[in-house]
Amino acid sequence: MKHPILRKLRLAAMLVVATLTGLAATPAIAQSDGYRAQFSDYYTPATSTPSTPDADGFIRRWTILEPIAKSFNSNSMLTDNYLSEAMAEEYFKDQFTLIPEDGMKVKYGKTNLVWHALDSKKYFVNLLRFAEGYGKEYFQQMYWAVTIIDCDKDIENIRLSGGVNSGAVWYLNGEEVLRLTNDRDLIVDDCMSQRVTLHKGRNILRGAALNGQGMATFCLRFVDEQGKPVTDYTISSIMPKKRR
Repeated sequence: MKHPILRKLRLAAMLVVATLTGLAATPAIAQSDGYRAQFSDYYTPATSTPSTPDADGFIRRWTILEPIAKSFNSNSMLTDNYLSEAMAEEYFKDQFTLIPEDGMKVKYGKTNLVWHALDSKKYFVNLLRFAEGYGKEYFQQMYWAVTIIDCDKDIENIRLSGGVNSGAVWYLNGEEVLRLTNDRDLIVDDCMSQRVTLHKGRNILRGAALNGQGMATFCLRFVDEQGKPVTDYTISSIMPKKRR
């Protein structure tokens, strides 16, 4: 007859195995649902109806590309030189001129990446939750984002103002206007561009945010000479035409 202590140890071991087996057998959809729940706290799908900046001027509508892996461990590596080299690399065709529509695919190496047109529920864009929501890796990644700004008239002598975790480069109508380097926390109006003009008609704001570890977020708005938010324009994403 086995010793009572041995029987208890065997029973405990069986319980551990059963528990681990049960966890392993948990359907993947349960984890996916958790991601979607978090994703929905931060995003809603964009629509064909133009949006506007929020009351504080923050741009909440973006078409974001699924992330591209970049091999750097520390956000302190996001120096001016590193960002220059990173932005000089070609990741996908027409990366500085393409105006993507929701659902469009581009090829990075042998991988197809999808653009997603979204409205952020927050004043900032949470890229970690974006990647998580689409089942992608979120550390050591580059996130491209594009938005369309339409103006009824020229808006002159304003500045693009932003914050990021942890580095980013932004372009207005093809010209670099704002660069945020090194290991930053998300701070509103952390950096501002020189004076820029939003021209009457269509303007394209695009850029890329990079993050090694920790949160991955950015916020952008235009401010006037007094630092007040500029809000008299509309924001759009290109939505696919309905198939008949």
